[in-house]
Amino acid sequence: MTVSLTRFRGNPILRPDPAKPFMGFAAFNPAAVKLGGRVYVLFRAQAYDLTSTIALAELPDGFTVAYVSEEPIYRPRELFESRVVGGFGPVGCEDPRVTVLDGRLYMLYTAVSDAYDYVRVAVTSIDLDSFLRRRWDAWSTPKPISPPGVWDKNAALLPRRVQGRYVVLHRFFPNIWVDFVEDLNFEGYWIRGYEFFRVRPGMWDSDRVGVAGPPIEFNEGWLMIYHARSLQDGAYRLGAALLDREDPTTVISRLEYPILEPREWYETEGMRVVFSCGHVVLDGELLVYYGASDKYLAVAYVDVDELLGELLRRSYWLDSS
Repeated sequence: MTVSLTRFRGNPILRPDPAKPFMGFAAFNPAAVKLGGRVYVLFRAQAYDLTSTIALAELPDGFTVAYVSEEPIYRPRELFESRVVGGFGPVGCEDPRVTVLDGRLYMLYTAVSDAYDYVRVAVTSIDLDSFLRRRWDAWSTPKPISPPGVWDKNAALLPRRVQGRYVVLHRFFPNIWVDFVEDLNFEGYWIRGYEFFRVRPGMWDSDRVGVAGPPIEFNEGWLMIYHARSLQDGAYRLGAALLDREDPTTVISRLEYPILEPREWYETEGMRVVFSCGHVVLDGELLVYYGASDKYLAVAYVDVDELLGELLRRSYWLDSS
């Protein structure tokens, strides 16, 4: 018996909108946070020239979109995330992950500029009061936190200190790395750390792996949803692992099979991709928000206890991690 995510019947819950040019080409790869029982999804909105910004959707019940911002809530502002040379191609703020810490919402994202042949992890933050009041001018000045000259992306911040330090997970190709940092100012410091979660040759996660949303803490450990690409067919799938609470570099369990793989029309339109940047727990269920075929936004769910139980039962697959 295996455990898998169940797709919401109303998928995709968000589509590109030609009436809003900033998201006319794509609306996908969402971060998610639950505040006051309401789910906020910060998604990657892509214009026709492939400039990416961050927009907002609100889902009171976790599934039904009740509000979509009329404009991006976050735009490229610095050289390292802007179109400099001109023309056509991907630039901007991509694939956000959000974490609430000490009354602020921190957003780590992939910064892309056509002035460089690499991408970097960047960070910004906003106080929760300003976020809830939609005061988007309150975002802090963004800064790159990964070193120049290397491709680094898919970064997420754990929602508490571990052993007195903040924990950043990120993808330095092809594996997931971890870095422990003293503070979140990142003054004179680039994240790097070391790899701890690797691809598995010959399996569905053989080409690359990256953290989805920030892992969620339970008594059993940190539940980590991750995306992976296969060398065999090039498809992106989602998997699950369990990390130790006080040493997240220790992998307690890792399922040998994916919990979601592209199958529906909105997941296979042009590209076979399911790619998540965020999830929340609501009424005992894990709701995983994901980008489908690099174009649409969808959600799938699973009973939390069922998934945790499956991870604990299958810990023998650690030999392949």
